[in-house]
Amino acid sequence: MKKLYSLMLAGLVLAAPGAAMAMDSAALLAHPDQYRVIYAGEDEVIYADMDTVRGIQTMDFPNSIENMHFKMYVESYKDKVNAMDFAKDNLVTQIREFDAGLYVNKNEKSYKMELKLDGVYDARGAAIPSKDQEETGDALKIRAKAKDLYMNLYRLERVHQAEAAKAAAAAAQDASAPAEPAASAAPAAE
Repeated sequence: MKKLYSLMLAGLVLAAPGAAMAMDSAALLAHPDQYRVIYAGEDEVIYADMDTVRGIQTMDFPNSIENMHFKMYVESYKDKVNAMDFAKDNLVTQIREFDAGLYVNKNEKSYKMELKLDGVYDARGAAIPSKDQEETGDALKIRAKAKDLYMNLYRLERVHQAEAAKAAAAAAQDASAPAEPAASAAPAAE
């Protein structure tokens, strides 16, 4: 019996991180500082998780080769939407989560993208069984947008770094400021 409980506990511990990683539409919209839109089209919006963006550049001027890796979410919308879909907030068909890599050679003006599908979810975060995205052609459509995605992500990363530096400077200034004396409670009675 103890072995059964141990096995069930181990299964629960292993299953919990997978359940916590599911993405839903509300989370993408609720945290615009973390999930930034890097592309918006007629039938999909592509978000980058700014907390996961990692990049390297060459040292030559003007930094001719750059590689960026990040977590990417592609939110797909219904083709034909009616008033009831808007009323019930039933617009999103699926959210695809990718590990993405953008590879740019600025001298040759070439932009390449690698995608690894991590999961497919509905608008509320429930996992959807899905075919490999290569078979459906979705990955090819996204790779065709590599230059636009790179340009937008590059600029957003600079903004994200500036905001982080500003927040760190404000925190440092607050920490170094002397504490203000407490205001006197009430004037002394004569």
